[in-house]
Amino acid sequence: MKARILIVDDEPDLREILAYNLESDAYEVICAESALDAQKAVEGNNIDLILLDVMMSPKSGFEWASELKMDERTKDIPIIFCTAKTMEHDILKGFSLGSDDYICKPFRISEVKARIKAVLSRCYNERAEQTLRFEGLELNMEKKSCTVDGIDVQFSKLEFEILALLISKPGQVFSREEILRRIWPDNTMVLDRTVDVNITRIRKKIGPYGSKIRTRFGYGYFFDT
Repeated sequence: MKARILIVDDEPDLREILAYNLESDAYEVICAESALDAQKAVEGNNIDLILLDVMMSPKSGFEWASELKMDERTKDIPIIFCTAKTMEHDILKGFSLGSDDYICKPFRISEVKARIKAVLSRCYNERAEQTLRFEGLELNMEKKSCTVDGIDVQFSKLEFEILALLISKPGQVFSREEILRRIWPDNTMVLDRTVDVNITRIRKKIGPYGSKIRTRFGYGYFFDT
């Protein structure tokens, strides 16, 4: 799937040049000439990265970026400022607002492409680290949520952490004692049987993937991929 990039700049010639070159690199590009137009584009599309000018009116790029980062729906969209504001305090302000990079005008197209590629690669790796996945079973470690073949499944905190532990180390056998030590709060008195009960619940909740949680008799549990 093509990465979708939103270019926000009030200079039409620059938008056209950037769009042409990025589309030549197989990106999907959406252009906006103001923060207002850009907001509409964000609300109507899944944006993978924003290339954002600073000096725009009536709302500057800094102002709009601040709003994006405060909105739960858009806070994770990577932003690269691309601007003629080259003073050190401007660059520091850009990064303090949560931008992923800062490019000063005038720039070379090759530099912009390289910066975009690096930010997208970094963000992709970070998202991958936040997700544990086996076929249609997916755990989002940041949101603490689980889906089974695209359907949300509700877990207790302990159930989620046990499943995450097993999936994160496929094939590794965890004894009941080790699961208790890793998952349960300190100074909590629980029986080994408590682990078995939670494993049974987890197996039922993850449906067709429940059989992947195997028992190694005399040792413990493991996730068999």
